[in-house]
Amino acid sequence: MSLLSGLLPIAGLANSAAPLPKIEDVVERAMERGNREVENDLKFKQEYYFVRSRQTEIRNAKGDIKKSKVRISTNSPIVTVTAPVAPISTPGAEAEAKTPDSIAEAPAKVAGNFDKKTFKFDQNFASRFDFKLVGREQTNGVSLLIVDFAPKKTKLPEKGIQDRVLNRMAGRVWVDEREYAIKRCAVSLTESINIVGGIVGEAKKFNYAFERERTEDGLWYIRESSWHLEGRQVVVYREADCREKRTEVRKRAPAR
Repeated sequence: MSLLSGLLPIAGLANSAAPLPKIEDVVERAMERGNREVENDLKFKQEYYFVRSRQTEIRNAKGDIKKSKVRISTNSPIVTVTAPVAPISTPGAEAEAKTPDSIAEAPAKVAGNFDKKTFKFDQNFASRFDFKLVGREQTNGVSLLIVDFAPKKTKLPEKGIQDRVLNRMAGRVWVDEREYAIKRCAVSLTESINIVGGIVGEAKKFNYAFERERTEDGLWYIRESSWHLEGRQVVVYREADCREKRTEVRKRAPAR
């Protein structure tokens, strides 16, 4: 099942007798949790080994693959960590990532900069959207609150390309009702958007989604994420897909 299936009508909602909380309370608690995400992510990198794989495909208007790229890196924390741990990439991976990609082009390059941090439930995020609590469902015995959001119908701040994209996104998040951490997120553009004033390109369609898992000691990490983009570079049409996974997740060996 695609991560983006979350944008489809809700199915299999839990028949819980418990009343739903107020949406204002859900947003407030989710923001409180969002303020701890940086600490959560750092601790996860310090304490857990994992393999990160990323595959990107670029297609033309006929659907033919023009380029396919796979990058695999590992996070191998040492016993004593005093600073964020940089992933150890496979040979040549970093050099490849820094090389301009004439096939992927500007729209895909911009899309690739988006991740969970862009959609962190903080004050900046909450101030841009109207929220609606649409239900509750059970996943592996865990209660998730389902929240839809759409841009406010007012003039929103736009300081750069990320603001321009964020202000034109709508979607759904699944919030863990125990800790108010975001379990899943699925968003899409509500309208096409020019990138660099339309000179470089235009994103006509953009979908982004991620799903997170919780470790036994209470740390959250992105297990899987994906984005799909359709757009143009001047007059050349392109489609881009990117899928990323974290596998072989395990806690580092204790110090001896």
